[in-house]
Amino acid sequence: GFFQLGTTEALHRLTTQTVFLEPIDSAVLFAAPRAVAVQGDFPFIRVDAESSLQSRHHDFDRIIYKVFSDFTEADVAALRKDMRPYSATFIRYLQLPPRFDSRITDLAHTMIVSADARNRYDAAKAIESRLRSDYAYSLQMKASGPDPLADFLFNVRAGHCEYFSTAMAVMLRTHGVAARVVNGFLPGEYNEAAGAFTVRQSDAHSWVEVYFPETNSWVTFDPTPAAGRIEPEGSGLAAQLGKYAEALELIWFQYVVGYDKQEQRSLATSFHDRVVAFQRLVTDGLYHFKKIFSVIWRRPIAGVAGAGLLVMTVLLLLRVRQIGWRGLKISPGKEHSERSAIEFYERLTRSLARRGMKRSPDQTPLEFAATAGLSDATAITSAYNRVRYGDDRLSRLEQKEIEEMLLRLERSRQEI
Repeated sequence: GFFQLGTTEALHRLTTQTVFLEPIDSAVLFAAPRAVAVQGDFPFIRVDAESSLQSRHHDFDRIIYKVFSDFTEADVAALRKDMRPYSATFIRYLQLPPRFDSRITDLAHTMIVSADARNRYDAAKAIESRLRSDYAYSLQMKASGPDPLADFLFNVRAGHCEYFSTAMAVMLRTHGVAARVVNGFLPGEYNEAAGAFTVRQSDAHSWVEVYFPETNSWVTFDPTPAAGRIEPEGSGLAAQLGKYAEALELIWFQYVVGYDKQEQRSLATSFHDRVVAFQRLVTDGLYHFKKIFSVIWRRPIAGVAGAGLLVMTVLLLLRVRQIGWRGLKISPGKEHSERSAIEFYERLTRSLARRGMKRSPDQTPLEFAATAGLSDATAITSAYNRVRYGDDRLSRLEQKEIEEMLLRLERSRQEI
């Protein structure tokens, strides 16, 4: 289930995303730019000529997968110096419609000259800036006629993101800059309870990428005004309750429906973090609840339903606090005797960090343990490698020994 799509210069440049994708009538897989690997239950991964990712259709089922992306961009100074000619492969990104209004070329020339742009990067920034400032965002498709793009630029002067991205790509191509239009989604709204970004259909967006041959990179530019790039966040009790419900649904899907061995091992630490965040947000929700308490009494039917939901949520969280997060049984009938490798290794690294020892990105776990010069650290790391990478299981005796070693390390630091 691991598909390597490319390489990266250093592991610390990678950003990992876990995607929970609802049923959708498309084979496209969504990811941050420049995905170098995908991990998931897929029979295949297809990468097209534009670097888009596709796999099997999932019209009726949710899917979960991980993506490792290297979306670091080249230095702006290097992009400004890039004057290398395009190879034959990228000539198609200079193609223009067979017939279009010549005023578009003149408008692009005016924008570039007025900004004193003398390279591809500054030309792209000049057009991006002018489109953002001189035109308005609107979801009404008013531009029409035989050349809707010209009607948008010279008459209507308002439109949605696809008008802006198309205008910028065409204007750049008229001046010999290779550009393409990209359709995808904005990052969406962050849900503190779920610890995740919720991306909705309303976050669909269109932007531009410009190719720089010297660094072999596509660089993002977004000419759409801010009004078309910012999704207003919901507020109030209803929005907060929606976030709680979304968080519970995500936790259920991640740790019950989409439960694999790797997730099992990291369950303890991550689920604890989720519960803590969930408790904090419920506290905020109770604050909102107090503010509308008088309204609830005036509207008894809706009020009782809302109050009941809040009470059940609070009781659930009180129960979690009583039994402790380790007492939760996420997968009934399956004994989780195996200690999370992620959890005990993170305890080790925290203990060593308090001693002033931090692992560098180029060190393996065993190399780091060797530099610490502590036999307990080496033993714990060896167990971590067995469980994390060797699909091994720890016996109860080994778990007890690791706990004792961790306590020794933590106590010795306190004594220091």
